[in-house]
Amino acid sequence: MQNVIEKKSFVNANFIILGFSVIFAAIILAVYFLVPADNAESKEIEATTISINSEVDSEIDSPFQDYFLDVSFDQIVDKSKDNGLSLYRQDFTRNSVEWFYFQITGNRDVTLAILNEADKNDIPLSLAFALAYTESRYNVKAKNTNTNNSIDRGLFQLNNNSFPKLTEADFFDPFISAKYGMSHLKFCMNTAGNEISALAMYNAGTAKVKSNRTPQMTLNYIGQIISYQKTLENLFTEEVVSYYEPHIASGIEVAYSSEKKKNNLE
Repeated sequence: MQNVIEKKSFVNANFIILGFSVIFAAIILAVYFLVPADNAESKEIEATTISINSEVDSEIDSPFQDYFLDVSFDQIVDKSKDNGLSLYRQDFTRNSVEWFYFQITGNRDVTLAILNEADKNDIPLSLAFALAYTESRYNVKAKNTNTNNSIDRGLFQLNNNSFPKLTEADFFDPFISAKYGMSHLKFCMNTAGNEISALAMYNAGTAKVKSNRTPQMTLNYIGQIISYQKTLENLFTEEVVSYYEPHIASGIEVAYSSEKKKNNLE
């Protein structure tokens, strides 16, 4: 019996290793084949887990108090786009999106700066916040000196050579950093045509990626962003999107409103 258990554990471990190998290989191939902000040097930052405030249930009720009773989930969320952007662009769901990402960053200015600029540039919220986290851990005072003596500063680690007209105060202003960080990411996305290559360009520079000289550290950097992004998306679905999923046969009322209507009738 013990031998059987050991064999199963060995097999499971091999499957896990194989799975990570496939993901990593996919990232490398995507960067190599899919390319048609320049940070002068890339920075390796360890991944981390994300947690939501434990008082979720009591705090999330407030933004939902005055919502319409008859709202179709399909009307709220355009499933072809990022759920975060779709909900953020609705007046009666914006507060819940702001609340969620404030719990993630712990800083209201950082949250609003990223939301506003991601919306303007049509960038998925999960991607925008994952990029900011990987670049600076949401620290507006973050600073890194590269091997070529250029300096990356602020929320989105803007490089002084790439943005020579910005003052030091500008670099550390979350709204200015988000403005230039998101517009540069949008430029990379338009140039590359896909998110993975765009992230490579943001980190290593457009020239290196186009010439297939993407550093290994940049590939690790992309993997960290994607991992964090997926975690954000799962949490967002659990903590925000789930409040709008239809729970009655007709499918035209959101969960919270359905419960509120029931309580009013009682």
